[in-house]
Amino acid sequence: MKNNISNIEELQAEIVRLKAIKMQQEAYLEHQFGILKNKVSKPIHFFQRISGFIPNPSTLLNKIGSNQQSYHDDWLTKGLRIGLPFLVNRVFFRKAGYFKRILMGLLSSQVAGLVNKERLAETIESITSWIRKSTKKSTPSRRSRKEYNFGIPPDSETY
Repeated sequence: MKNNISNIEELQAEIVRLKAIKMQQEAYLEHQFGILKNKVSKPIHFFQRISGFIPNPSTLLNKIGSNQQSYHDDWLTKGLRIGLPFLVNRVFFRKAGYFKRILMGLLSSQVAGLVNKERLAETIESITSWIRKSTKKSTPSRRSRKEYNFGIPPDSETY
């Protein structure tokens, strides 16, 4: 739509109007680009999260060649890495599909890698100390053995 501009005031008003339209269109296009970028990035982030659980083959080959063991590699961790995915898939996700079972197996093996003897012992120790504190507060104070006098009573015939 062409407007017939006859003087400078109409020209300046038309320039202001066109700049306002330009700003509105740029804001709309920027918003639409953000929505499109978000829609495209969601599947990419999903696959990045899944691939984060899969170990890098080059690091696996380096670990196989070396005899170094991290502090996580104790008998409890190794047992949990084998047993926990089996337990999760057989007990909790019995009727789940293969994809869910694979994901839960990877997740449970990662969690099992975080558990070792020292962490388990620390956790049990903190729980037992918390229980001991709560039971000491709830039971009445007991008299120690030193407070009882098991000697000869003063009214006895031995005096």
